[in-house]
Amino acid sequence: MPDETHSYVPKNVLTINFGGIGDEVLFLPTLATIKQLLPESKLTLLVEPRSRSIEQVTDLIDEIITFDIKKQPLTPFDMASLLMLIRKGRYDLVISSGSSPMVAMLLYLSGIPIRVGYYTSKLFKRLLTHPVKLKRNQYAADMYHDLTRGLANFLRLKANARVQIGSDTITKSTPRVTLKAASQADMGEMLKEEHARLDDRRNEAGIKDDRPIKTVLIHPGTSRMAVSKGIIKHWPSKCWLQLIERLSEQRDLPVQTRVILAGGPDDKEVIQDLLKELSMRVSTPERNNDNRTSESHSTATITTGGAPLNLIDANGKTKSLADLAALIDLVDVMVCVDSAPMHVGVGLDKPMVALFGPTDPQKLIPDQPHFKVLADRPADEPARHFTDGLGVRLLPDSVYQSLQDLLKAD
Repeated sequence: MPDETHSYVPKNVLTINFGGIGDEVLFLPTLATIKQLLPESKLTLLVEPRSRSIEQVTDLIDEIITFDIKKQPLTPFDMASLLMLIRKGRYDLVISSGSSPMVAMLLYLSGIPIRVGYYTSKLFKRLLTHPVKLKRNQYAADMYHDLTRGLANFLRLKANARVQIGSDTITKSTPRVTLKAASQADMGEMLKEEHARLDDRRNEAGIKDDRPIKTVLIHPGTSRMAVSKGIIKHWPSKCWLQLIERLSEQRDLPVQTRVILAGGPDDKEVIQDLLKELSMRVSTPERNNDNRTSESHSTATITTGGAPLNLIDANGKTKSLADLAALIDLVDVMVCVDSAPMHVGVGLDKPMVALFGPTDPQKLIPDQPHFKVLADRPADEPARHFTDGLGVRLLPDSVYQSLQDLLKAD
């Protein structure tokens, strides 16, 4: 065990956080604190291959390496390869979010002199030089951030909710993602072209509306990994359809809404189904009592054989996580299920309506007024997996009412 009385400062730091993109976003406050505590150190992050793109939305990582911890079957040879990967880096310090005994043993065998991690038993606690008690019943970003207490203890600092170094103060915070200039430019140009296209279609339909425009990003997707685990977090297509139609009517809002439908490769099928269904709907401009089209605030948004005249199809136009983050940053409000885009939205402090079913919102999203959380189970009911495939069971009207509050806000 290293002598904590010397002035040794680690220069080569490894952090390990296996999980999806959402888990990596939740880990960002921990990385930020490590960077603040060790500003001169090189920071490496070890993740699963599916989460490598986290480097596109943060400037905290100096190097990223990957290992497929979800491989089936995971053989002793695979574990030996992981150990060799870690030993190859010649790290001075490792901080790992894994809580299994296997992780503690792996860190011990790595030969890294300073080992920070969670302990779940007294036996494996001894394998870590600076063990940290695992507290699961809190916001996951705060749970991860507890690991910085182990680092602070090594540095002879006092770290509960806050760490002090001279005049600097480091506190727990929600994740913050970083935007890429190229993606901001690409997404800004894409939206500009799509808004112009909508304006032309609305003018051709004789629709006039002088209310200010607010944009609503709808991202219906969830990860394949969650589905493979039986955690069905999606909202049925018919519900998304009804919400889009409510936003198309927009009679009860002080603003006109433009809906941006976005998704990744996993969402292609559900978005295509939505667009197909929407194109079959028929609506006509609102007419006044003398049967003439109203001069303003006309609410027609759907024509025979066409898509809603307030809908922008951005599906497939976000080519990277950096593009998705830039698109989220450009809209006024987003609506999504518990997913990686939700965590990116939190990282951008974007007003949102987040829909929860089998997962616990208290552990996955900060309690803040502009994050409207709708859960289809009471807060005191244990989380459950939906094996019936129903996913999130919320009424579109409930979602629309919450969305209204955000759209009416200045």
